[in-house]
Amino acid sequence: MIVSTQGIAIKSIPYKESSTIVSVYTEAFGIKSYIVKGGRKKNASVRSALFQPLQILNLVVYENPKNNLQTIKEATLGDSLINIHTDIVRTTLAFFITEVVHLSLKEENKDTEIYSFLKQTIINLNNTEKTNLKDFHLHFLYDFATILGFEPFGIKTDSISKQERNELLSLFITFYQTNITNSKPIQSQQILRTIL
Repeated sequence: MIVSTQGIAIKSIPYKESSTIVSVYTEAFGIKSYIVKGGRKKNASVRSALFQPLQILNLVVYENPKNNLQTIKEATLGDSLINIHTDIVRTTLAFFITEVVHLSLKEENKDTEIYSFLKQTIINLNNTEKTNLKDFHLHFLYDFATILGFEPFGIKTDSISKQERNELLSLFITFYQTNITNSKPIQSQQILRTIL
């Protein structure tokens, strides 16, 4: 069956000589894994380069419930996210968010509330003034945990120091590893602490 859906790129891994396996949070199916056959070739009809972290995409996919790995027929850019891909702070936040999402969500759990939340988070990350991004990850962690059905501790980020911000991040990481990610470590937090 051929299905049109929007999706958010979460993770991509090179596969064999010229293909890529991508993880995409789709509006229609939730998290799905796709193979982009020949996507790293110059003349590819679907380019692997489209699947940058948090890129919003318009997809046409072949959906076969018997297969774990689906195929993408067409992929085009959705919303323009130029700031995320050209600003180091936004790019670092994007990598952090994709890692948290990847570790938190399981295959094939369609949830339009989660999809809408992630899409709005991405748009906000792209459009928020750079000076207002220092607590973006903390608000994301709080809101995402709430949408997943957890009651994290309250946060107050008005006028906090870098040390307090990092301590709050450590509390969130512990909360996520204990309750959401099955003790899987969130590696990109170290880079985030340096950048912010």
